[in-house]
Amino acid sequence: MPEQHDPIDELARFGASLGSPNPGGDMPRSPAEVRRRGDQIRRRRAALVAGGAALAVAAVAVPVLAVVGDDDPKSDRDRIAEDVPALAEIDLLRDADTQYFPGQKDAYRTVGTFADDRGDGLARCEQKSLSTLGPTRSFTRTYNFAPVYREGETPEKDLTPYDLVERVAEFTTPEAARAAYDTLGEWILDCRIPGADRLTVVPKARTVDLPGADGVIYSATWTPSPDPYAGYLGEFGLLLQGDRIAVLQQSVIGQDQDWEENRSPVALMMPAVAARLLPEQPTSDRPSAAIPDDFPLTRGWPATAGDGDGPKGPARDLDPVEHAPCGTGLPDPPHEDRLLATYEDAEDYRTRQLTTYADPDAATAAFDDIRQQYVDCPFGPKGADGSTPVWAVHDVAGVGDEAFALLGWDELDGAPTPHGETLLVVRRGGSVLVVVHAGEAGAPSGSTDQGAIDEITQETKDVATRMCAWSTDGC
Repeated sequence: MPEQHDPIDELARFGASLGSPNPGGDMPRSPAEVRRRGDQIRRRRAALVAGGAALAVAAVAVPVLAVVGDDDPKSDRDRIAEDVPALAEIDLLRDADTQYFPGQKDAYRTVGTFADDRGDGLARCEQKSLSTLGPTRSFTRTYNFAPVYREGETPEKDLTPYDLVERVAEFTTPEAARAAYDTLGEWILDCRIPGADRLTVVPKARTVDLPGADGVIYSATWTPSPDPYAGYLGEFGLLLQGDRIAVLQQSVIGQDQDWEENRSPVALMMPAVAARLLPEQPTSDRPSAAIPDDFPLTRGWPATAGDGDGPKGPARDLDPVEHAPCGTGLPDPPHEDRLLATYEDAEDYRTRQLTTYADPDAATAAFDDIRQQYVDCPFGPKGADGSTPVWAVHDVAGVGDEAFALLGWDELDGAPTPHGETLLVVRRGGSVLVVVHAGEAGAPSGSTDQGAIDEITQETKDVATRMCAWSTDGC
């Protein structure tokens, strides 16, 4: 990328401040070598804890959250109308919004999304929990850098997480939001990073021109980093918009940063942060993509379980359904909002996942991708016990705009086993519902088990009817 701006290729003076063997002179490695090493370290990711329930966070892996108020703050913005949807996951950046170099979309990949206090601990400069500042709702999303590998390069396995973190919060009034905005600024000015032997925050913020919002970006450097010849280079953007705030923190490992004005990664992404944070205004021809927290996703399930956890949710922090009939997961297309619910009893495991998209075309594409993957892969890889997963696709009428059922069972020596699952996938307007019934209770008896299809369809009809909220005709 010789035509792109690369801060590591430009400056070596930061290396001298880190104790380089050649202070004031050339770095012991060439800029290209350090850049390649930094790219490798940036690509390091932390593995998800088995089961996906928790995220392993290395102590040196979380970038600084640096946010400060403007020296000459503007007046509070007008409060947004009370009837707009509450803050939700859809107000966070999507992968397609992220940039590193100008025009380089999809520069980062989502790792995890957390609601309310679950995101605390991902920002080092926060001296207390974000909840102490009084938000009514907050969400945090972590991302990893999505590198473009050069010919002959092999991705490393010991990967370091969190090149990008975004936090959004909503308050009762614009005044409460500005007070939180100012407090976060005070915290960053007094920032302390455990284990850091050198931390420098550039005292003057860069102001970002965002219509209808206040925005600033601060820069910082700190050491040590996993590379002995480079340090952490951080950018930290803070945005205030009505009664909402957003914080975007990005870091890389390198020698120095000297981005052109308004061309740094955070500066490139701040307009998208502001656009996503603006409360969605539904129109007659485009319903709001937000899913109400009380959407009846568990309707029709037993209220309790005899030997299991019973129902959980609806919630946004449950593990999403993974479609991997051939052993390789289907990429999750960009979506607007997602809500899940689960039920567990003895040999009875159920999941419902409702996802909304930008428009019906995007929902149709997601629906078609799921269906086609199972059509293309009727037999899965043989398991360690010698059994082979088998899938049969059946179109279903009378539910949503379109629907199909999946009968999945394991075969051993050519005979079906009692292990498997039945799925129902429904699209209506800009939404897609995936229903999974697994365990012996959900395993079909074979490829033509119409009873299993009828059972899961009937159980789902009430929930599917409520998907009218995302159709252009409404309910």
